[in-house]
Amino acid sequence: MSLRLHFAVRSDIGHVREGNEDSAYAGVRLLAVADGMGGHAAGEVASSTVISRLAELDGYVEPASLLEELSEAVRDANRRLRDMAIENSALDGMGTTVTAMLSSGDHLGLLHVGDSRAYLLRDGELSQITHDHTLVQDLVDQGRITPEQANTHPQRSLLMRALDGREVDPDLSIRQAVAGDRYLLCTDGLSGVVSEETILEALLLPEPQDAVDRLVELALKGGGPDNITVVVADVLDDTLADDSPLVAGAAAEKRVVPGAAAARSGPNPRNADGESAAAKAARIGRTGFHRRGSDDGGDEADEDPERALASGGGRRRLFVSTVVLVLVVAGAAAGWTYVRGQYYVGVDDDRVAVFQGLKGSIVGISLSTVRSHHQPLSEVSAPFQEELRHGIAADDLDDAEKIVSELARPASAEEDGNSAVKPSPSPTATPETKNAGPNPSPTVVLTCPSAVTQALASCPSLAVPTSP
Repeated sequence: MSLRLHFAVRSDIGHVREGNEDSAYAGVRLLAVADGMGGHAAGEVASSTVISRLAELDGYVEPASLLEELSEAVRDANRRLRDMAIENSALDGMGTTVTAMLSSGDHLGLLHVGDSRAYLLRDGELSQITHDHTLVQDLVDQGRITPEQANTHPQRSLLMRALDGREVDPDLSIRQAVAGDRYLLCTDGLSGVVSEETILEALLLPEPQDAVDRLVELALKGGGPDNITVVVADVLDDTLADDSPLVAGAAAEKRVVPGAAAARSGPNPRNADGESAAAKAARIGRTGFHRRGSDDGGDEADEDPERALASGGGRRRLFVSTVVLVLVVAGAAAGWTYVRGQYYVGVDDDRVAVFQGLKGSIVGISLSTVRSHHQPLSEVSAPFQEELRHGIAADDLDDAEKIVSELARPASAEEDGNSAVKPSPSPTATPETKNAGPNPSPTVVLTCPSAVTQALASCPSLAVPTSP
């Protein structure tokens, strides 16, 4: 018996995000989706890098080597992410989920890291065949919350595992390929918005392309708060391998897979030139940002002020110089005001301390000062000592003192659900270059022991949204 995959793929920017950080690939032997994170550009780089490496597997692989090939490809991609972040500090903190399926004969190898998902539709029944690597899924597994509560939990976006350059163990499994089966791979832009019952109805449509279009449409009607990427594939018993490979999302924009065609983006209402309104708005926004921050197109932007100064004479040059100086001084004052309005809890002289400002320094000048000292670090429970060394962000001085008081509580306080301490990334002095708009908080990756999981679960108000 000769089995192959007949597929369709689509990725859409959604209604809120300004760029597409998802990537996808679909071929006759390989299906893969990746949901990047890390803000503008970084998430796109992470997801497209992983998809580019996985696409190399879209050829014949011995059934016994399916999982080994998938695992090695992902480890290699993860090393690339680490090296890229070391070479370019702007990519520091980037990461991505990945869910991939590799076919060989009547066997399918499945690899999974993160909260993108794979589903199987067999004999009219839909089942999820991956397990989310999220905080709320851990809480469901422990019986602390129900699946229904997980769907609305304020910390449902917190990942416990992702590809971010650090060592990670993917979930690996072998499945039996059965003619007539239909598989769905998707990012949480679909699964987090559309119910499984509604997903099932769409997957019952006759053709993969019909199902893909319907699923994207449903996610957009549900608000489209995130990028939406969908791959639907049927297992067929024939030898007509006439489907050309497709890429979607950031992988298509960056053309990281030679020979693969770009899947359509949508469906969205189309303007006169055939581009979706959301995609056009995102492209315009990205173009403006790119022009300010790179050499590409920057010369033209710089020439107009030069000509204006030359034609205006010395008085205009003096006026412009004065305005620039005022803006620089005002910006510096505003920046310093912002810094002094920040607080975090950290360590000073082996004691817990409340700091005012941001952790770090600029040209040797510290951006923070100690406001108060508290208990010795040795009296703090082990799971939080390392987080304190990196700094735990606070909303204000009162919040910082509250965190200190919670750190002083005995371990039993965490058991009764009263702990409000949560590890947070160290605050940095990176200035915000633009207003990201009404984007929802992107995914945050946490690697923490069970004690921290309990602390986070008991205090949903301390989720850490980060600017995209």
